[in-house]
Amino acid sequence: MIRNLAERIVEWQIKKHSLPDEDRGLYQYAYEVLLNQVINVLIAILIAVLFHAPMPVFLFLASYIPLRSYCGGHHARTNGGCTAVSAVLLCIICVIYRILPSNAGVIMQPVSYIISGLLIIRFAPVENVNKPLAEEERVRYRKISRYIWFGESLVGMSLFFIKSPAGVVIALSHTVLCVMLYWGKVIN
Repeated sequence: MIRNLAERIVEWQIKKHSLPDEDRGLYQYAYEVLLNQVINVLIAILIAVLFHAPMPVFLFLASYIPLRSYCGGHHARTNGGCTAVSAVLLCIICVIYRILPSNAGVIMQPVSYIISGLLIIRFAPVENVNKPLAEEERVRYRKISRYIWFGESLVGMSLFFIKSPAGVVIALSHTVLCVMLYWGKVIN
């Protein structure tokens, strides 16, 4: 469905002479990525509204996406699969955030940051068939993923010390990332 819509958009732009025909494949791919992102954002907004949890959803995405972009890990086979997994993960985060006792974060947060740091240092970046990395990229992604983890962990621990529940969301995002990272490593 998304591919067909992207094809139609590109075809229409080529007919209007807005795009050159020789770049059809590139623009079709770009529109597919854009449409997938729009759908994912709309689903995230819907989940935030349905669970009455805009802060956890926003904070999860704000901490998960940058780190995931450089750490890699398991990827779904299709865009639809990725969207479905992402939606389920967001729902799980919202449920955990609601039911997690406030004192559980006392142990969970520091442990999550330590374990995620060790796994990121050990494994990141984890390549995928869809995203192979050259050695130069691997070195750069490893360094950036560590910086992002460190920055997010500092923010998360700061929130932990002021007893803000937002720190729990960052810790949960690191936990989910490590599951995806390890799963990708095992599958590869």
